[in-house]
Amino acid sequence: MTEDRVTRIQQRILKFLVEEIQGWVNDLMKGMLDPAKMMAFIRSMGIDLSRLPGMMSQQSGFDPYQVLGLDKSASDEEVKKRYKEIMSKVHPDKAGQEMTFLAAVVNSAYKLIEMERRWQ
Repeated sequence: MTEDRVTRIQQRILKFLVEEIQGWVNDLMKGMLDPAKMMAFIRSMGIDLSRLPGMMSQQSGFDPYQVLGLDKSASDEEVKKRYKEIMSKVHPDKAGQEMTFLAAVVNSAYKLIEMERRWQ
C-alpha cells in the first residue's frame, strides 16, 4: 500500500473517532454513556488506546472544539467551563480507569485550544 493511501485511511479513521468521541462526550454529559461498552467498541477495532490521543491531536482535521462540543467562537470562560465540566465526569480518579482514554482525548483538545489562544 502506498504511503498516501495509508495516510488517507488513517485520517478517515481518526475523523470517524473524533465524531464518535463528540457523541460520547455528549452522552456522558447526559448521563447516558456506558464506559464499558465504549471501551469494548474501541478495543474491537484493534486500536492502541495509549497512543491514540497524541495521534489524533497531530492530525489535520482534528477539531478540539468539536471534541469539547463547542463552536470556535466560544469565549475563553466557556471553553474552560466546558473542559472542567467534562473532566469532572471522565477523570479516571472519579470515573474509573475505563475513562483514561476519553480523559486523554479531552485533555489533548483543551491543550490545543490553550496553545491556540496563548493562555500559557
